[in-house]
Amino acid sequence: MRRSVNIALLLLALPLCAPAQQPTDPGASSRQAGAGMSPRVTPAFGLHYGSPMRLSGAVGVVVDLNKKNLDGILLLVEPGQKGIGFSTGYLHTFGRFGSGISVRASAIRTYDDPWEANPRTTYLGGELHWMVVVGIGGRAGLFRRASGTPGSHDTLGTLGFSIGL
Repeated sequence: MRRSVNIALLLLALPLCAPAQQPTDPGASSRQAGAGMSPRVTPAFGLHYGSPMRLSGAVGVVVDLNKKNLDGILLLVEPGQKGIGFSTGYLHTFGRFGSGISVRASAIRTYDDPWEANPRTTYLGGELHWMVVVGIGGRAGLFRRASGTPGSHDTLGTLGFSIGL
């Protein structure tokens, strides 16, 4: 499991590699300004508390498609005390105060003794994450058991508190 987490973190970090240097020709920057600009890649971090993983930390990237606000594709890995999660989705921010919303497709793999979930089970589903101000907010999700031990929590609703950057 640890090997797959390390590989996932490495793959998420690949877009952060520095691009090749731009030409120093003063006219080149004005010619390139409007055509073919690549999206900006921004790191994303978060700290979450809630079911089923209890305390967890998220790390990933946002591929910013807008360049004015932070709007784009979100890729996250989230190791926690009682499980690990993987998410991909769309992030949209509002203004300068760290408020925004993201919609994500997610997978959660629980470990022993998770909150309100079956142990050693994989869940697939979706989440809505909102940030009220300065990245502080909450999230809610709905998941269905994809593999693992059948039990009383084959459908999983998640709620949590979050702080993100």
